Amino acid sequence: MVMAAITVAGGIIMLWYTYKIDNMLVTMVQKEIVLYKAAQEMELALANQKGFLTYYFVDGNDKWLQSLGKYREIFRKSLDKAYSLELNEEQQKHLAKISEEYKDYILAKDKAIEKYKHNVKNNNVSIIHGQQRSVFFSLLKLCRNFSLNQWLVMQETEHVNNLRSANLRIVTFGAVFFFMLLCGLLLFILYKQILEPIRGLAIETGSSPKDSSRDEVVSLSLSLKGMMKDFDHTHDELTKSRKNLLQAGRMAMVGEMAAGVAHTIRNPFTSIKMRMFSLSRSLDLTDIQNEDLQVISDEIARIDKIVQSFLEFARPPKLSLKQSNISTIINAVLTLLEYRLKEHNVDVVYDPQPELPAVEVDPDRIKESLVNLITNACEAMEDGGSIVISEIREHNPALGDVMSISILDSGPGIPENIIKKITNPFFTTKEEGSGLGLSIVARIVKEHNGILSVHSDPGQNNTKFIIQLPVKGTYNESYTDN
Repeated sequence: MVMAAITVAGGIIMLWYTYKIDNMLVTMVQKEIVLYKAAQEMELALANQKGFLTYYFVDGNDKWLQSLGKYREIFRKSLDKAYSLELNEEQQKHLAKISEEYKDYILAKDKAIEKYKHNVKNNNVSIIHGQQRSVFFSLLKLCRNFSLNQWLVMQETEHVNNLRSANLRIVTFGAVFFFMLLCGLLLFILYKQILEPIRGLAIETGSSPKDSSRDEVVSLSLSLKGMMKDFDHTHDELTKSRKNLLQAGRMAMVGEMAAGVAHTIRNPFTSIKMRMFSLSRSLDLTDIQNEDLQVISDEIARIDKIVQSFLEFARPPKLSLKQSNISTIINAVLTLLEYRLKEHNVDVVYDPQPELPAVEVDPDRIKESLVNLITNACEAMEDGGSIVISEIREHNPALGDVMSISILDSGPGIPENIIKKITNPFFTTKEEGSGLGLSIVARIVKEHNGILSVHSDPGQNNTKFIIQLPVKGTYNESYTDN
């Protein structure tokens, strides 16, 4: 507050002094100096008029009268210039006296000239001319006094200005000293109350004493940023660990469940299927009975498929990698699903690209993932539709060169609120689904160090699954369900 007051007061004083300086300069330039110059010109013009009349009386040459008229004009103009300025009362009186005596002086001169012209030998002319000498010197003294007074006024103005400047310097030096004193006190308080605690906090948060001594605020900022970065990293790791633990718990549960189901259900169901097949061959059954047996057989097959999915999800087989052509794999999948596609009234559009490079993958696992994706697309299109399959080599910023396989169906699309959940284990929207199909696909792609992405717009009635596999064939050997 005090420093602000000093600054404001200093600014006001400087503005006042600037105003005074400007006013003094304007007064001196526009009035005093001009008036002093006019006084000098009047004095000089009056002094130059002396002697011309004497020379004229001696030789009668009119050139002396012309020169006299010239200096009279100069005197008159100088006097008019002085009168045009803003004069004080004393200056006006002084100029009025000069003007009055000069008029008398001129009239007397002109009178002597007229008498000389009419009677050159008249002694009265010389007498009149002689009488004007005392008037001349009196007038010249008035002009010199006026000029001297103007010089004294200018010196007085300069003295006042110098006095103001000296006072302003004293005030300025005092204000600067007091300001520096306050700054020192403020810096001391700042160091003791703020910087020193900040330095201690920076050292406690991991900064070195050397760094914190250079710039406490920057050091503390870097330390806090480091702590925030470590906190964010730790939080991310904890989140991943929590997800991994949850996934591990699910996998353990699935493993136990799958093992129990496999040993408890698969063998009895195999026996049931064999007995039903034997009965259907040995007994003469009606059409209704045969239909019932077929329904039972289909349901047993569905249960067996679910059990097989549990087993496959819990204990995935090890990858068997080899250089494979994606077009060959897709054609094999379409041949395998030929009857299912006809059953669901689905048309497939696929233009093979055999010239694309081979990719190191496990063909069976890739076939399995494609079968799951195409089967899901068929089941999503209840009234039939179309599937467009394409393959292309492109660049992925994270994986480099990849082979991209896209499967686009004309189904109803996936709602936005569940699209992120469809690859979660056991998540399904089907009444008879196990919720493991897309989870298996996602894991197969991850085992190959690839990326599975889903793009769906329910308003456009389509869903596109894209599998991107690295062209170099690197795969995730360390992949586990954890």
